[in-house]
Amino acid sequence: MKKLFFIGLPVVACSLLANIGMAEDMEEIIVTSSLIDTSASEISNPLHIIDAESIGNDASQSLGSLLDGLAGVVSSDFGAAVGQPIIRGLGGSRVRVLNNGKVVRDISALGPDHANEIDLGHLEQIEIVRGPSSLLYANGAIGGIVNVVDNSIAKQDIESPKFNLGAGYEDGNTGNTGNASYAGNIAGVNLTSSIQYANLGFYAIPEHAFEHGDKEEHKATVLENSDFANFGAKLGFSKIEDWGYAGLSIADSKSTYAIPFHGEEHDDGDHEGERVFTNIDSQTVNFEGKYNFNGGFVNSAEYYIRDTDYVLSEQHAEEHAEEEEGENHQDEGTIFKNYAKELGLKFAIGDQETTQKIALNVSEEALSIIGEEAFLPKAVSDELTIGYYLSHDLSFAHMDLGVRHDQIDRKSGTNSIEENVTSFSTAIHREFSDNLNISLGLSTVQKAPTSMELFVDGPHLATQRYERGNASLSPEKANNIDLTFNAAFAGFEANLSLYKNSISNFIYLHDLDTELDKLTVAEYRQQDTTFEGYELQISRTIPVESGNIEVSLARDYVDAQFKQGGYVPRMAPARNILNLSYQGANELNWSLSIKDVQKQSKVATGETATDGYQWVNFHLSKDIKAQQDQLLKVSLFAKNLLNKVARNHSSYVKDEVPLPGRNIGIRASYSF
Repeated sequence: MKKLFFIGLPVVACSLLANIGMAEDMEEIIVTSSLIDTSASEISNPLHIIDAESIGNDASQSLGSLLDGLAGVVSSDFGAAVGQPIIRGLGGSRVRVLNNGKVVRDISALGPDHANEIDLGHLEQIEIVRGPSSLLYANGAIGGIVNVVDNSIAKQDIESPKFNLGAGYEDGNTGNTGNASYAGNIAGVNLTSSIQYANLGFYAIPEHAFEHGDKEEHKATVLENSDFANFGAKLGFSKIEDWGYAGLSIADSKSTYAIPFHGEEHDDGDHEGERVFTNIDSQTVNFEGKYNFNGGFVNSAEYYIRDTDYVLSEQHAEEHAEEEEGENHQDEGTIFKNYAKELGLKFAIGDQETTQKIALNVSEEALSIIGEEAFLPKAVSDELTIGYYLSHDLSFAHMDLGVRHDQIDRKSGTNSIEENVTSFSTAIHREFSDNLNISLGLSTVQKAPTSMELFVDGPHLATQRYERGNASLSPEKANNIDLTFNAAFAGFEANLSLYKNSISNFIYLHDLDTELDKLTVAEYRQQDTTFEGYELQISRTIPVESGNIEVSLARDYVDAQFKQGGYVPRMAPARNILNLSYQGANELNWSLSIKDVQKQSKVATGETATDGYQWVNFHLSKDIKAQQDQLLKVSLFAKNLLNKVARNHSSYVKDEVPLPGRNIGIRASYSF
């Protein structure tokens, strides 16, 4: 880690001195992407941008479930508290989650029961990006990146103070949520702060969710151990001048959620009445800034130093009837600690016709696991990265180009690996007429094996397996071709994306025909795979007397097979998504979403098929302006309105943990 500070401290010091001297249901929208500072309509390859209001109106509590209604994006859930995003069939470490363009250093890639630790305070938007620009921000993002953008460090001066208070209640979780935030400018310094909390109980499930269970299970109306609580706080400062800006943010997040299914439940009843739950305590300190040069080869330089201290403890608690009533006993469980430090530099060069960026990044991440489920020896990862991005208008088309090279060192115990991987991506976008444009994307992206895939050796109860790593694994290499058509005709807008992603040395967990400690023994192996599919969306806006009604119909499909035969496990089935939304001139808005998830019968060896289902969500909101600068927003929502039994084929625990039943709630926010 010394090399990080030897590089980082002089850069920060010089930047500060320079600055002092110069100081004298979801709605997809087209807005500015924070990643590359350009219109989203100009970015080649699929991109979704979801605004803060749409997210704030949603009852979801996991990142994956927030994005699950977008074409090509699904969630891998482990109960309502955990939902990891999957893009075009790829998830886990192949989808990198960012916060303001910086990798979130949690442990979600270690197992499907670990949540993405994201604080949505001061949220502005969430971006889903593939293609050349993504190579500037994260390595190994074969599936893509999800960037959560907030305004904790304001990059423009806040003109007037603004307060926001919000509260909500959810019947399906018998719980409540709340948030408060402030943004203002005090003595020329921008100040932002936010807190948010949730306290949600066991979620409701349809009465017949367990058709093959015993009598008591058959009549269950809630899923035991599915409760969730969290508290997050953020504080940010920034100073903005002609030279650019400098800012500091501190984020503290604490979460507690129960795990509704655990591998130990296969034991001979020894754990009856046991409660398995997870506590997360995460602190992130981020210093960042931007310096604008007055002419010369470099237009501007962005920099940041980020420090993350993440602790997750998984514990078992059991009530003993012979003890005093209410007395709770818990073991020491398993403690996961992840400490990360990171330095990033990004230089903007070029002219008005050409955008060019060069990125440098150095990071160190140290992971240790202590306790009953210590399946991975202490692992340290050092990464050194250089990336280049070009956006240029050719005579016949617009071109984006991205190149990235990573030097990655991983050590665990007596084992170590060194990998040098290079990724390349380009996209050509041509507008043939006002009604038709076509984008072609080509990429070769490499991903080094993770510490988990290389060095794991022990019981992993979330996957109900005894897992063994493979220190001889080679980097994955994904060759992707992506063709997108955007057209307008007869009042309709249509978007069609076709893709094929051939991945050599695809890393997967292979089950053996042996058991150890009553767990299936599984080892990480490699095999060539092909992912191919499409996303189609057709929409139309219909003017009515008091507003507009927008109708959209989408379908997505992905097929993933090993080249030697067989399907890749836990692949989401095809889906049809119908959205109806009304924007009223009287500030009354509503939306109806119907998601038809089809049966998944293309299953891997040993995997069960999943029935299809229909998922209906409804949302109604009303804006009430008390005064010119005061706004009261009241919203009602209903999720899974038909109370359908639904199981997510992408989930490791789809058979034991159904998706939530009907959830009706209300939210109100007051801004002044």
